[in-house]
Amino acid sequence: MHLETGAFPHVDRGDTSANSNLIKMIAAAKSEAGKTFLPIGYLGPNAEIATDIPMIYGMSAPPDAGGEVQIVSINPETGEAITSFYLDRTWTHLLIDFHYELLAGETGATLVAMLGLLLSILALVGLYLWWPVQRGLWVKARQLTLKGNWNSKSFSLHSFFGFWCALLIVIWGLTGTYWSKPDWGPSIIKPDTDILPEAMARKMENASCNAHVSINQAAAIALKTYPGRRVLEAEFAAPWQPYHVIYLTTSQDLDKRDGDRRVWVSSSCADIIHKEKVSGLGKIGAVNNAVHSGEVFGSLRQPVIMIVGLALVLLSITGLIIGFKRYFRRNADLA
Repeated sequence: MHLETGAFPHVDRGDTSANSNLIKMIAAAKSEAGKTFLPIGYLGPNAEIATDIPMIYGMSAPPDAGGEVQIVSINPETGEAITSFYLDRTWTHLLIDFHYELLAGETGATLVAMLGLLLSILALVGLYLWWPVQRGLWVKARQLTLKGNWNSKSFSLHSFFGFWCALLIVIWGLTGTYWSKPDWGPSIIKPDTDILPEAMARKMENASCNAHVSINQAAAIALKTYPGRRVLEAEFAAPWQPYHVIYLTTSQDLDKRDGDRRVWVSSSCADIIHKEKVSGLGKIGAVNNAVHSGEVFGSLRQPVIMIVGLALVLLSITGLIIGFKRYFRRNADLA
């Protein structure tokens, strides 16, 4: 995305005190993006987009005026805008959308979830079919030969890497299914931070303090509620949303993408707040995305993701070769 847009250059973090002034960043974003820009939220370093550069996102114009999603990247040292770009016009976001939804919205997300389940089932079935009956497990697990024809080589590669990567593939299939369709999983494992209770939502909608709570004030309230954390993301109050949402995190949080703490603050009454944290079985859902994105592996994230991706490609190709060979052999025997 940086190569496409130039929006996320490497910046020496230095003194990042400006990073906490959301109002200043919003003003910089409006100046960069244009007068019709409607700020919706803030993405901090290493939030939804894996970069050290914070950003303000919003609509280039109101939705009923044909506005597009626009992102403004911010210099973390000065709080000034670096550049802006339209998210849906980038090739990178097109690839992300394809991976999430096959470019087909909710229907695509459902298909991706089904494919994740199918992938996990195929890995388990393959492991069952591979499991040795007569010879030792570790003898077969270490066996890899590239002798013989393409079918023999493919079978050996498929067998070897299928065994050693089976657990990873099952995990990535199941976590991908949950990522695409979290409602398919048990509600008890869904983090409490995902939803504002309806009763509190109504209370904020009906608040009549007639005051104005800025996003900086909301962030300060959230940080006071949960000391020792930083603002990872924020959703700004809007005509359709009478409250700010502050996502808080530390490096030890289970939910690496959204953080383990969330605070909702009324945009008109500073004393009307709601807080939630990841707890109990909700930790399972929180850690799911961190596993699927590889962020739970820290500095090993990219190597682990690369191993899983290459293993899936290799197993797909060798599986096709074995399958076609068996199909043609069966037809030849019938003939």
